Amino acid sequence: MESIEKAQDVILKEIISDSSEVRAEYLDLFGNEVESFSRSMAQAYIKWKEFDDEINGDERRALVSAIMYSAISLNIASLSVLLSGHTVAAGNLMRQVCESIALSLLCSGKSLNVLDRFMDDKYSTTAAVRDVIRHAKALSLHGDALEVLKNSQDFYHKYSHITKMTIAIGMSFSQKVALYVGASFDEGKVDIYSKEVKGRVSLAGVFSNFVEGVASNVSKW
Repeated sequence: MESIEKAQDVILKEIISDSSEVRAEYLDLFGNEVESFSRSMAQAYIKWKEFDDEINGDERRALVSAIMYSAISLNIASLSVLLSGHTVAAGNLMRQVCESIALSLLCSGKSLNVLDRFMDDKYSTTAAVRDVIRHAKALSLHGDALEVLKNSQDFYHKYSHITKMTIAIGMSFSQKVALYVGASFDEGKVDIYSKEVKGRVSLAGVFSNFVEGVASNVSKW
């Protein structure tokens, strides 16, 4: 029987230490994908900065810009958290990424009145992805990027609730009797990790399209 002191040591180590060894395991497998992700997000950031530089004190444009920046920042944070070995937490962040992208697009549509409703705390962002698909024509959006967004939301939605999958994250698939406290890299879950990374790289690849779409709509105000 393990002592409370030994259990506390394990928990304390997880709380106060980094996960460099775990991260190294992920990077050994997904280094190329991380490089691709970072380039795509750098392109999206540059396009966002061009938009942000033209705000000129306009409060409404500033809020749209802030929502877009949140999407960029959260997307980067999600991959960082994933590579630190926290799959469920990274998945929760990705749901916010999808909603932030959709919200910025909806707020950019002058005829939709979503920006005013959001500013008055009368719009629920949980409906943002659904609504952006419904209003794709009004927002001048096209199929490929929207399909990536919808697939991402569907995939990461399951991280917002306790499921058999989220429970299994704390259990080893490669060892008969092993549990993880916090950060982990499990050789038995490489296929799962591959899907996670692939999904983030795919979404990053169309991030610039979302930024351009928002900027184009706002230019018509």
